[in-house]
This record gives sequence, C-alpha cells and structure tokens, in this order.
Amino acid sequence: DMLSNVCKHHVTKFTYEIGRLAQDLAGALVVTMPSEKDLNHPELGSIIKKYLRTKADLDPEDRIRILRLIENMTLGRNAVGYLTESLHGAGSPQAQRIQISRQMQLEFKKQLARALAGILPDPDEAADQDGDNYMSRVFSLPESSPAD
Repeated sequence: DMLSNVCKHHVTKFTYEIGRLAQDLAGALVVTMPSEKDLNHPELGSIIKKYLRTKADLDPEDRIRILRLIENMTLGRNAVGYLTESLHGAGSPQAQRIQISRQMQLEFKKQLARALAGILPDPDEAADQDGDNYMSRVFSLPESSPAD
C-alpha cells in the first residue's frame, strides 16, 4: 500500500515535469509557430521555412510536426485527458500524501537512525512498541561471547 501510493504520487508529478521539459526544449515556437496556411503562402511560405530550418538536412515541416505533437500533448486537446488523468486518475495527490504520512512510521524510523548512529534513547520519550528488539530481529546480531 505504501509503495503504491509513493508510485502514484511520483506519476502525478513526473507527467507534468516531462511536459515542462518538452516545452522548454521546444521553446516559444510551440505556441507561436506558423499555421499550415502560412507555410503554404505563395510569398511568405519559403521565407518562413527558411527561418524555421535549423539544419540543412532537416525539413522545417518535420520540426513543426514535432512541435505540434508537443503542443497537443502538453497544451492542446490531448493534454486535457492526459494531464488530468495523470493527476487524479489514482486519487488526488493530497490523498496520497495523507496516506503516505499515515504509513511512514516516522518516529520509528528516527529511533532506528539513532540506534544505528549509537545514540542512546531519550528516557523522556516513550518507546515505540514496534521498535522493541527490532535491530536484533532483523539483522540477527551475533551474541557477544566472553573473552578467553
């Protein structure tokens, strides 16, 4: 249950991050690119294609196709389902954070960290029942034998 909520929480974040990175790489052209009518204009079409060409062997229309894909996936009609489904499809991110915080046993993990670091427990803190003998149960610590 904990891992599924952590996974779902990451999915809700990374979909938007991928979109942000794609838009960053695409630049402002993703929202200002010329229309098909502009590209086929008898006077302006060749000028527009000239300035959209980034390499001699790269067709500017192929560049526009990629930009249209980025536009469609991050801003256009597909973004509506894709982004919203990614955010809320497995429950809202806030519900996932609440569930994660309920299951993460933070105080117990703090006790484990202190034990691993050799810090004596604070006598004023109540011991976590899950932590009793945890280290010896999980790590099978060897019994110390008297010196010969």
